[in-house]
Amino acid sequence: MPNTKTDSFLELYKRLENAAVKVVGDNARGSVVLRLSNHPRFARYRNEFDCCREVRNLLSHEVRIDGDFAVTPSDAAIAFLEKILAMIETPPMARSRATPRAKILSAKPSDSLLALTRAMQAKGVSHVPLLSQGAVTGVFSENVLFEALLQNRSLTITEATTLAEFSEFLPIERSLGKVYQFLPETATLDDAGEMFDNAYDRNHKLKILFITQHGVPREPLLALLSPYDVLDRG
Repeated sequence: MPNTKTDSFLELYKRLENAAVKVVGDNARGSVVLRLSNHPRFARYRNEFDCCREVRNLLSHEVRIDGDFAVTPSDAAIAFLEKILAMIETPPMARSRATPRAKILSAKPSDSLLALTRAMQAKGVSHVPLLSQGAVTGVFSENVLFEALLQNRSLTITEATTLAEFSEFLPIERSLGKVYQFLPETATLDDAGEMFDNAYDRNHKLKILFITQHGVPREPLLALLSPYDVLDRG
């Protein structure tokens, strides 16, 4: 007698094997699903993967009792495979977690330094892009003040002090590729996560990913991502 759940499970498992190659490649030996379960993004589901692999092995070897399959996949097992397939085949986009342009605290060189720092404190923001015609030309953060102090500059800050007085420390080019990088709007959340994961070293930590149409700095800013936005990519 046909078993719809069994057929659905086996079909989904086969799709998963094919889809997993996109994530782990097809060069290594052994089960591609096992390798997927060891991938950082999917490691949290290792127990579920192991269960599904065991069920699949029993079904593929046609282990039967009185003519019926020894096991029948549960609804939960089928739902799990569907979930993982969706994560691989239709991954979330980076912009789905990013702060959109309309909600980004931005600045311009003529803005008051103290007014901006108060706004940053109120909003819990550590990095503020400076925009010109919508494109990111620089970034203000507390490091700007630290750098000025390290260069033995005398800092006299009043309500009239503007960002323009720290212009030499603001250009995006000074930290591009080290502290800030750009990402195209077509990038997935995994793309963004991998950029943060791969960009860490002893001297520099990637703080912000700016999203533009093609990932080009001169383009208008669409959104931005911090490392915290991509912590949970499941």
